[in-house]
Amino acid sequence: MLQNHRLSRSIRIVSLIAVVGAAGVLTVTALPTLSGGHLNGNRLMIHMMASGVMVAALPIYGLTRLLPSSLAKFQSRLAQVALRCLLLCGMLTIATMFACMLPVFSTSSMESLISTHGWLGYLTAIAALGVMATSFLSRR
Repeated sequence: MLQNHRLSRSIRIVSLIAVVGAAGVLTVTALPTLSGGHLNGNRLMIHMMASGVMVAALPIYGLTRLLPSSLAKFQSRLAQVALRCLLLCGMLTIATMFACMLPVFSTSSMESLISTHGWLGYLTAIAALGVMATSFLSRR
């Protein structure tokens, strides 16, 4: 039982570091779009690699954090809200880009999805910082 707890804790910590790191890279590579720029070239390639990390690590972090053994460890309501915001915004960010890739939407719908994807992505980054901060503060 103790080994399962340690393994779950290790997976949770590593996946949180991956989520926060990926969120940072995704945010930095997407910042020029705030002034009307576009993602292209190496910036787009880096953005896509970091998104792969996010798509893999976010569900892993969410599952390990939502295990019954982890739920009791929430130190505050703020930590619960930060986690829920991270999971909701993160999954919606992923879903909007996935939907944009489907060959069913018009160009204007795709532009709306991409805009929504961007704003949800910035919210995800803020929520990731909130989760990291509440995780750090709960250890003190």
